[in-house]
Amino acid sequence: MFKKFMSILASLFIIFSSTFANVSAEQTKGKVIFINMSRTNLENMMSIKEIKMLLEKEGYVGLMNIKGDQGNDDARSLATMGATGRSTIAKFDDKDAVDFIEPNKVQKKEYETSTGKKAKKIVNMESNRTLNENIEKGEFESTLGVVGQVLSENGYKTSVIGNSDYNDYNGNLVKNRNIAFAAMDNFGRIDDGNIENINIKDTSMPFGISTDYKKLKEDTKRLYKNTDAIYVDLGDTYRLDEYKMNLNKNTYEKMKFRTYSRINSYLKEVFSMINEKDTVYIVSAFPSNLDYSNKKRFSPIIKYSKSEKGKGLLTSPTTRRDGIVANMDIGVDILNNFGLSNEMMLGRTMSNIKKENNIEFLEKEYEKINSIALIRAGVVNTFVGVVSASWVAGLVAVLISKRIPKKYKGKIFNILKELIKFGIIMPLSFMIAPIFNFSGQISMSICVIAVTLLIYIVSKTLFKEDDLKQMGFIALVTILLIAVDAVFGTYLMKNNIMSYDAMVGARYYGIGNEYEGVTIGSAVFAFAVLLYYKKIPKLLSAVAFVIILITSAYPSMGANVGGAISESAAYMLFILLMYNIKVDWKKALGIIVAVACVVIAFAFMDISSGSPSHLGLFVQQIMLNGPGEVILMFTRKIQMNVKLAQTSVWVNILIAGIVIIASLIFKPNKHFRFIAEKYPIVFKGFIASMIGCIITLLVNDSGIVAASTASIYILIPVMVISINMVLKDSDKEKIDADR
Repeated sequence: MFKKFMSILASLFIIFSSTFANVSAEQTKGKVIFINMSRTNLENMMSIKEIKMLLEKEGYVGLMNIKGDQGNDDARSLATMGATGRSTIAKFDDKDAVDFIEPNKVQKKEYETSTGKKAKKIVNMESNRTLNENIEKGEFESTLGVVGQVLSENGYKTSVIGNSDYNDYNGNLVKNRNIAFAAMDNFGRIDDGNIENINIKDTSMPFGISTDYKKLKEDTKRLYKNTDAIYVDLGDTYRLDEYKMNLNKNTYEKMKFRTYSRINSYLKEVFSMINEKDTVYIVSAFPSNLDYSNKKRFSPIIKYSKSEKGKGLLTSPTTRRDGIVANMDIGVDILNNFGLSNEMMLGRTMSNIKKENNIEFLEKEYEKINSIALIRAGVVNTFVGVVSASWVAGLVAVLISKRIPKKYKGKIFNILKELIKFGIIMPLSFMIAPIFNFSGQISMSICVIAVTLLIYIVSKTLFKEDDLKQMGFIALVTILLIAVDAVFGTYLMKNNIMSYDAMVGARYYGIGNEYEGVTIGSAVFAFAVLLYYKKIPKLLSAVAFVIILITSAYPSMGANVGGAISESAAYMLFILLMYNIKVDWKKALGIIVAVACVVIAFAFMDISSGSPSHLGLFVQQIMLNGPGEVILMFTRKIQMNVKLAQTSVWVNILIAGIVIIASLIFKPNKHFRFIAEKYPIVFKGFIASMIGCIITLLVNDSGIVAASTASIYILIPVMVISINMVLKDSDKEKIDADR
């Protein structure tokens, strides 16, 4: 009996010890308050007194990419914050399938019947539809509600307060409880909160509705005691933006002042309530309608914790850019506050960078990014248009050269030749322009033009009588600058008009797809010219290709997976041709195996780095989801290339290139044979670059773009050599006629 009693006593001691240990562990973790001020930009946030006072002395701020899956809006951005990756929202009768409610008994029964799960305080009655939409039709096949699910599984509770409900023009209430997407679990459930009884009638505010801030404060205090992660939707900022078109400037400013005054009062209450270990996020889930239409597609995010002293910028391994994070980083960072994580989530934990002039830095950075976004289409389209048109004009002139009057022939062909050369200069001028750090649209455009003319004048002066040397020099400087820039953090690439856009979010760092093609074409052509003029030994060329490949593909440098594959193949093929090694099917198979080994090596280094880039993340997804991830990836790449083939201006270069190659092979006679005989190593470079174009077209999700830029370094030299052949024949005819 005594033994039995002691056994029970020991068991109770273990249970209570475990309980107190858990309580003690929980007390070491702070709470999270996530406040959504949707449709607010950084400038407007800084006009709120509490935020301004906070950021003047402490707190970290950044710009957030808001990209969703299959579209961008508030709901997708918030859903992405709580999901494994970019998310989409199902449609039901042309409306988002969002039906977050505080269910009554009947509704609870309906929910439990459809999901097989017990209802909580707040549920999404259409959760199955949206979950299935992401799995079956989503490009990224994201799982929604991961943040809420992980918190729930580890004993933490989530809550939601507020909504962005508004009245349509018929006076009907339109429910907007998108904030719940960020907090819900995998089944659309949230432990506690108030999303129904939180607004009041207020004719002085948009749609005659206002958030009841007295109740909001009371609920925040109550839920702060009872739950661990509190998500707040202030609502009024969303309604103000949606209603803005109905207001004149004066009434809009009055409503804005009233809204921000109330928000300021609420934030003051929150800041006085939190303790040392708590973390507050103030986020605009989506930019205003005006900002979005003007290509200002970042939203501000502020992270504040009393334990994090100092002020500065937010960043994350997702972007590797000071002051820029992604919406899919938010959920990962919230879990990190509780010491939790989920390996399926593609986002990364945010980190702080101390910087005194953080706001000024962000404003200038945003202006620069926005200016690039506004002029990119015009500048790039002009570049592609000029290149394509000059190629076509050059081809037509070559084909009808015998019909052009002799007295005009020299001028026409010389003008065309110099115009065609600008196509090989532009990628270099786009790389150099960011050095001057201009941020305005006009200054950026003028800078690109000035740099282009300067490169042309310098190269023409240095190599006045030799077009091949001039083009080879430009290509060599281009590839050297790309490699050096990759080693030092790709600053020039990130701020390049022809490169990627952080607001689009397809790529944030490394060598972009446009310059992947440039890296293939410029490197092969530059070293082919050097070898033709015997300015460099073959072994040194081979070593240079290895170095360029490393800078292009290494995870902390270029981090370009497609580049690792296509560059490896093109460079290896050129090295074999350079040494006059015959390439048969065995050698081709050897190249394929070697390329695979290169990719595996870079993938291993990427994963081992602890902060994997695109390649490492892809390998991790294969390990988690199985080989089907490879099929999914190639499906996405094919879909993207099909889309680009229909919409991208770059396809014009490919079409023009195919027409030129086909024309010069068959007519006029012997042009390609002449190039192969007079410039054998250069011609071998053309072959290697063509193979690189084909491979990058197959393995890259923007293969059309990369193949187009690579083809520049094939077709421009071919056109210039062909024009020189025509001029030489014309001069010969003139000499014969004079005799």
